[in-house]
Amino acid sequence: MPGKSRKSKTSPKPTTLSLDKLLEKGDACLEEGDMDEAEAAYAKALALAPQSPEVLVRLGALLLDTERYEEGVNYLREVERLSPEDVRPLHLLGAFYIEEGEFDLAEEYFKRALKLEPNEGLSHYNYGNFLSEAGRLPEAEVAYRRAIELGPEEPLHYLGLGGLLADMEKYDEALKQFQIALELDPDDPRIYLDLGDLLMAMEQTKEALEAYRESVAIDPHNPLARYGLGAALLADGEAVAAARELKDAIADGLEVPLAFVKLGVALRMANKLDESREAFQQACELLEEERSSGAEIGDMCYEETIALLGLGRASAAHEVVDNLRADDLDPQAVAELSADLRRLATLGLEEANELLRKLRLPPKELIH
Repeated sequence: MPGKSRKSKTSPKPTTLSLDKLLEKGDACLEEGDMDEAEAAYAKALALAPQSPEVLVRLGALLLDTERYEEGVNYLREVERLSPEDVRPLHLLGAFYIEEGEFDLAEEYFKRALKLEPNEGLSHYNYGNFLSEAGRLPEAEVAYRRAIELGPEEPLHYLGLGGLLADMEKYDEALKQFQIALELDPDDPRIYLDLGDLLMAMEQTKEALEAYRESVAIDPHNPLARYGLGAALLADGEAVAAARELKDAIADGLEVPLAFVKLGVALRMANKLDESREAFQQACELLEEERSSGAEIGDMCYEETIALLGLGRASAAHEVVDNLRADDLDPQAVAELSADLRRLATLGLEEANELLRKLRLPPKELIH
């Protein structure tokens, strides 16, 4: 009949997702790496419950991950106000302030979390992370071991202790911790990545390659795993494969001088000279950006030496080495510098041999 609605009486009515459903949707999107959809779901949840700690803590964490620090910190501090017994914002803010270099403030947050939950392994594990970053290694070991005691089924606790022991060059002990972590969770790409790094330090390149490949197979877009695999392939003499992995690492976001330096060496070994120069040039440009932002010169001397040498600027590379102080390079950086100088020397760069002689490194320090 004219004027009568054409809609069926059984037409579905628009529905509004509940708070719990929106949080579930946001969590699922976050798990899949879709940050925009996750944020949209959490924003809708916030509109429904503007003072919900469950919503605010998720939004705060997401905003920190997406480098909107001021907003993220504000949300997390609001959770502190609304739910003073909730340790989640304390852990997140503590980790944030470590990244900001504000160690006193970071420690304050982690100690508050420990006071609230003294028998939770996570609180001791995160405090161990802080102590490790602060260079307080014996205290960090105590914290990690306490985390393991309280949470023996959590692989991350063993991973934390293993990483610390590796930093202390207690490689065999570190390997045992990583093996326990793998037994507990054989599908965690982070464990294989850290294991690969450890095996490289132990000069077990073939085994490191296997570990990195497992990490990449589980998480193909992890740039650190791709970089590790590329560096291990380079150490194994597989320059073409190394260049491919290093390019993938850079494409996935690892646009740092070290990645371009390693890529430049790999391309040079693969006789792709123009591409190699481009990589070394990119490394130099990134180093200049870091220098202008106040980075420590000593932290960049390895990358700068190789990049300058790769560009044919031997005198500038010599100047960098001549200005090195004993504490400018840690043993791993010394080993990396020496290994790449040796690679360039085998390609006919006599200046690389000259730089090696200046460094006067005993053979045992040439890890790769």
